[in-house]
Amino acid sequence: MTSARVVVCGGSGIDEKRADWVPLDTGADDPSEGARLAVLGGAGGVGALLVELEPGGVIGRHATPEVSVCHVIEGDGTVFLADGNEIRYARGDTVEFAGDLAHGWRGGRERTLLAVTTYPQPEGTESA
Repeated sequence: MTSARVVVCGGSGIDEKRADWVPLDTGADDPSEGARLAVLGGAGGVGALLVELEPGGVIGRHATPEVSVCHVIEGDGTVFLADGNEIRYARGDTVEFAGDLAHGWRGGRERTLLAVTTYPQPEGTESA
């Protein structure tokens, strides 16, 4: 698996590193299949990663305490929620999840690539 190039620009200059792709394991009861991720970085409680789904791949239903903003770089498919709702997604869409909201992803007929940024749940707010 090839690694993703990460360029970090900071007060002490520019640094370059590689983020390796690893199988995506949500740790939840619903297993993932045909999914991998590369953690790109993050600071101050904010995270950045890429997620790839093979055609027909699945990211099992899971929840994170952080708010997640997911931008679909390529591909299409379905997001499924614990309450039974399903949301179709396509290239160019952005899907935001409240912290602790259980959700999963199902890829379509082509590869899906997501850019994901996570943010701490703001103090004093409840998950939807």
